[in-house]
Amino acid sequence: MSTITASRVLDTCTLIYVEVGENSNKVWRGSLFNDGSFLAEWGRVGNTLQCKHHCLGSIALAQSKFERTKRQKIRKGYTQAQLVEGETKQTDTIKPEELEEIASKQIKHGRDPRSKELIRYLVKSNIHAFTSQTDITYNPATGGFKTPLGIVTTKAIAEAREYLIQIAATRKSNSYKLRQLLSKYLRLIPQNLGHKLDESQFASLQEIQRQYEILNALDAAIAIDRDRQQVFECAIERVPGSTVEGKKTFRQINQLYKSTSNQNHLAAKYKLRRLYKLDIPSMREAFTAQERTIGNVKQHWHGTKASNLLSILRQGLIIPPASAVQCTGRMFGNGIYGSQQSTKALNYATNYWNASGEDEDRVFMLLCDFAMGKEYCPQSYSRNFPVTGYDSTYVAPGAASIINQESIVYRTEQVNIKYLCEFS
Repeated sequence: MSTITASRVLDTCTLIYVEVGENSNKVWRGSLFNDGSFLAEWGRVGNTLQCKHHCLGSIALAQSKFERTKRQKIRKGYTQAQLVEGETKQTDTIKPEELEEIASKQIKHGRDPRSKELIRYLVKSNIHAFTSQTDITYNPATGGFKTPLGIVTTKAIAEAREYLIQIAATRKSNSYKLRQLLSKYLRLIPQNLGHKLDESQFASLQEIQRQYEILNALDAAIAIDRDRQQVFECAIERVPGSTVEGKKTFRQINQLYKSTSNQNHLAAKYKLRRLYKLDIPSMREAFTAQERTIGNVKQHWHGTKASNLLSILRQGLIIPPASAVQCTGRMFGNGIYGSQQSTKALNYATNYWNASGEDEDRVFMLLCDFAMGKEYCPQSYSRNFPVTGYDSTYVAPGAASIINQESIVYRTEQVNIKYLCEFS
């Protein structure tokens, strides 16, 4: 093996064979070296691979063996894994420590140590939330999220999204079609799913949502590199508890939180600990223009997981594509959801609606202005939303079989984040 280490790789090929109906989740990798040798590795995705080193004496013979073996595998049904060849291509991607440094420099925090510590926490939370629930890892040497076989291409991620949409629609109705879709999906996004592979692993909507988040993280690792020049344009200013004005603001928002809570919600046990004023100029400017046009501004709470906050600081709140797989929050159409009832929104921040069973140490909720404009107030949800001629949907408690108040706006410029509230 010392000879292989010292030799230079001339060519590599990674092939994958996933057939859910056969419980097959296999990989084959071939490497051609300039010393006239060929290394074959094979096994189950995510496991330690078996290997055989062929010393053939010349590059021509080694290449012939390499190409011949590759053709044999392809005839058996293996396909080329869509990987970024050579991780050196990703060396200028933002690494965790670099992202911390960039976020600390670009997010204006007034040199406040609490705000700086919050930024550090959000960076780590963003990475940890992704890597802790999947065998896809963050490589600190390259700064990229990786599948067990390597970094996947943007094309593979885009194709996988289409398959995941079909998987979500098929998961309960057609086992044969579902197995086919899963096989195609897992050839694009290789994962270690244990010794037994069948469609039941994708039976729950929570698993579909998890896969959707995996694709988002893989995509974001590439997208953030494209925007490296100026990743963040926003400000976090901690509301100080040591000033008269700071104490007054904290009391007002704490009173709003308590007065709009529902003690029957699990989230009602959380108490407001810290308050940060947020300013995302692009979001504020777009909202100001929209507010002048449609008016009817109301304060709403918007709950989100800590792992999402770094993305929100980068680009504000977004409306997921209509095709995106979501567990919650789509009953009244594709928009940004908020609530005047604080604990209704806070439940989203504590993973209550996703039934993950996880209890967060630090819980965050956003207090936003919603430009509601002309509101549609439904008595049922048996129609398409948004309703033509209306700017928003306002669902009163008890209407449309909804227990808690909900508001939905359908354009990102109808929302502006004012405060980030931290609970524990």
